[in-house]
Amino acid sequence: MKILGIHTKYFNFHSREKAMEQAEVISQENHNKNINRECLVIFISVEKEDEKSPSSVSEQLVSDIIKKSEVLGVNLIIIYPYVHLTENPSSPAVAMKVLDEIEKKLPITLEIFRAPFGWYKSFEISCLGHPLSEWSGRYFPDRELKKSERKGSEFIRYVIVDLKGNTYEISPEDFGDCPVFSEKEKIYSLLKQFVSNELSSKSQSESIPKHIGYMQKHELVDYCEASEKGHYKWYPKGLLIQKLILDYANNLAREWGAFEMKNPIIIRGDHNVVGELMGEFHERDYRVDGGRGISYMRYASDPLAFPFMQKVRFTFKQTPLKVYEEATCFRNEQDGEVSGLKRVRNFMMTDMHAACATVEQAGKEFELLCLKFASLMNDIIAPGRWVLGWEGTEEFFEENKERLINTGKKMKVPAFFKLMKHMSHYYAMKNEYQTITEDGSNVQVSTVQWDVKDGERFNIGYINEEGKKVPCPVIIHASSFGSIERTLCSILENIAIDEKAGIPPMFPLWLSPTQVRIIPVSEEYLPFASELGSKIRSHNIRVDIDDRGETVGKSIRNGEKEWIPYLLVAGEKEISSGLITVRQREDRSQKIMSLEDFIEMVKKKTENMPFRPLPLPVLLSRRPLFHG
Repeated sequence: MKILGIHTKYFNFHSREKAMEQAEVISQENHNKNINRECLVIFISVEKEDEKSPSSVSEQLVSDIIKKSEVLGVNLIIIYPYVHLTENPSSPAVAMKVLDEIEKKLPITLEIFRAPFGWYKSFEISCLGHPLSEWSGRYFPDRELKKSERKGSEFIRYVIVDLKGNTYEISPEDFGDCPVFSEKEKIYSLLKQFVSNELSSKSQSESIPKHIGYMQKHELVDYCEASEKGHYKWYPKGLLIQKLILDYANNLAREWGAFEMKNPIIIRGDHNVVGELMGEFHERDYRVDGGRGISYMRYASDPLAFPFMQKVRFTFKQTPLKVYEEATCFRNEQDGEVSGLKRVRNFMMTDMHAACATVEQAGKEFELLCLKFASLMNDIIAPGRWVLGWEGTEEFFEENKERLINTGKKMKVPAFFKLMKHMSHYYAMKNEYQTITEDGSNVQVSTVQWDVKDGERFNIGYINEEGKKVPCPVIIHASSFGSIERTLCSILENIAIDEKAGIPPMFPLWLSPTQVRIIPVSEEYLPFASELGSKIRSHNIRVDIDDRGETVGKSIRNGEKEWIPYLLVAGEKEISSGLITVRQREDRSQKIMSLEDFIEMVKKKTENMPFRPLPLPVLLSRRPLFHG
């Protein structure tokens, strides 16, 4: 990419006519621009070689623009596409994406105007003529910025907040000396591990994550030889767990007041408003070509959720407008980054958005979702084994410090804040619910984000009391399950921690593919076992029968290897007594009880949780072997 920068007294231009078919569609008011004050005009030519990594060249230029703006004391930036600086221009689609990305990544402290791409334009300029008023630049796609150069996303301050709401300023060099880490509560050792993962330059453990062995052994998820790494095949039991988690997320979204929608997974490669959100993911784009030009598999639900919301007409009385989507997403992660279910290339996320009419309204929704997701973490994913990470601007933190800290206190979890000077993305603040895995790494499950850019950018607004459309000042982004894959990873990794501590490994009861297994003493008692199974099944409990003719002892051992929560032996004693013998995995106990009491116990433990029927045949003899 080549650029020419000019510090000018004023800048005027007029769009005359289209220079190409792919020219941007612009409104009448953007055909002309008369800027009668000092500004920095950046003439930009995107080159063919920039197509290798558009994001890297745009990031380099953004860093230099910020520096130049600070040195000259000018906060108005004109981004002006100017193909005449190069003899080897990129494709129009890539050029527009780079321009979009530059505009997006510049901090909100700067005023930005972008001239339209693909038009013949006349312009007037008045260079101020001082030693720094003109400069040129060349940027190469293979050059990556160092962390110290990433002005937009450079963290300048780190804060720890304990369970009581006390704050501690730390640095990457001395965070281990923070007094909170000497507290006796176990949660602080988890927080220390998380902070260390975020700040330390040491590489993570290279051992194979525990959840990979579990997901294969229990026939949940597996690698697919016919696909590429990071795309998985889901076996029936894993698919059941996936759908139950989605059911939970759907119920949560409906209780919150959202309506569900579904968007396409492919985004056109030619320029459109969605391109403004594609900028930071160029190196991770999945490109597809159906013979009609390049398109992209979406990396999150946002790129198509926002155009959806943009078209919805709603009034101030209908805010916050809440939508929910189960979104299949794709990210072209690097080979070395793909790791089991922790980091994949194809995933399902549960995404929620609230378009708010006021900041006060947004504050209530933000806190409400924070508390809902805290309950989700405590009740389902990792009870007592998660911490909260925050990222945002220092300004937002200081202005909302009391609210943010009080929200953390209500969630009863310590937190780690990473603060930056300028916004690097669309959010002024976001949080991430992090579990710590068996090997000490962390996995994000949920997130809530405070978006101050996209209401205006995408023209998502409400009709106010005067009948005029007004951009929403805040859009709340929330993902109950950042991905179903990471959620299952977190659940399995927490099971690994239990096993290491001597606690019997098992799925949460409502997610266990088989909740109850009946073991007939012999083939003679198979009809009785079937009768028991039918009665239990009628109460929405997943039950199967081991009819393979093994000894009772071996069948019990097999059930334990499969982490079956309840094993029932069916024989003469059970027929004559009218009672059942229950082996309970959770506490390794064995109890004799009535069938009615047993059913009531299981129902109570799964109360208010989603249910789906058994994903495989009831009789184990009818089941194929999926792995091993």
